[in-house]
Amino acid sequence: MRVTVDDIAKMAGLSKATVSRVINNSPSGVGEETRKRVLQVIKDTNYEYDSRFGSGKVRTIALVQPDITNPFFADIAKAIERSATENGYMLIIANTDYSAEKEAEYISKLITQKICGIILISSAKKVMPEHMIPGKYGIPIVLLDRKLIDNDCFPGVYSDTVFAAFRSCELMIQKGADRIAFISGRSKAFTSAERMNGFMDAYKQYGLDFDPLLIKEGNYLVESGYDAIMELVREGTRFTAILAANDLMALGALRALKELSIKVPNEVQLIGFDNIIYTQLCDPPLSTVQQPTIKMGKKAVNNLLKLIDGQKVDFNTTLQPRLVLRNTTR
Repeated sequence: MRVTVDDIAKMAGLSKATVSRVINNSPSGVGEETRKRVLQVIKDTNYEYDSRFGSGKVRTIALVQPDITNPFFADIAKAIERSATENGYMLIIANTDYSAEKEAEYISKLITQKICGIILISSAKKVMPEHMIPGKYGIPIVLLDRKLIDNDCFPGVYSDTVFAAFRSCELMIQKGADRIAFISGRSKAFTSAERMNGFMDAYKQYGLDFDPLLIKEGNYLVESGYDAIMELVREGTRFTAILAANDLMALGALRALKELSIKVPNEVQLIGFDNIIYTQLCDPPLSTVQQPTIKMGKKAVNNLLKLIDGQKVDFNTTLQPRLVLRNTTR
């Protein structure tokens, strides 16, 4: 059986956090005698040690995410990598292509690489998937961006997208919109459901007549935003504003509106989600929701490292996004 940091801590009569600091060559917080004691136990137990990074298992974490080509996930990955590096850890990134099956396969394979923890942006549908059985993997897992219903085991870091969606709709309503269309992401994704909730809350609070034809399901890609607008027009569904569940779909919607000679924002207002770099470069520049990607990534890493050290963390951490108003709103 493979020796773990817990085993080393018990044998040395020290905390897991202290052992981790010794293995990670932390310059402070550990006396010389304590350091020698830990190193002797490591030697006696043949604990596997990678000289390139100071240690094997405890110096590598993984990020499992749905789509590395999506600029939002790329920004999060960059923030996580920066924070991991600052704390002396390597980062492995696994891309699941929104497949729960690939997600389960990657997690299992990563465990064999002796990583010490995983940050997971799950591709599973809202509920807890079978491969997320508590204690199955024996390492800490922190959820990021996407909640899982019935999850009472894995702490997570999220953005308050319900309020962000509500506030986006509220702004457009206050600027004259009375029929807001919503281009959702995949219907079974938790983030898409949250944004839908915020969208519906705005309709209820402002007493607008809701038309289910105003909701079109996309897949987070540019083409689905384009197709959603074309379908609305083909059906003859009137709309005066659009909320898209991400910027890529908003950019697709903007292209369709241009082709249809619908003036933005004079005739139709438009808000996206994520504030990716392209939103500043399109014509007109896109109003959007800035998610706190850097803070989310850093907090996820900090929480994971605390769990690795045997410390407790808040079960749910919710950070606040903000509206970035440009030229697609009035």
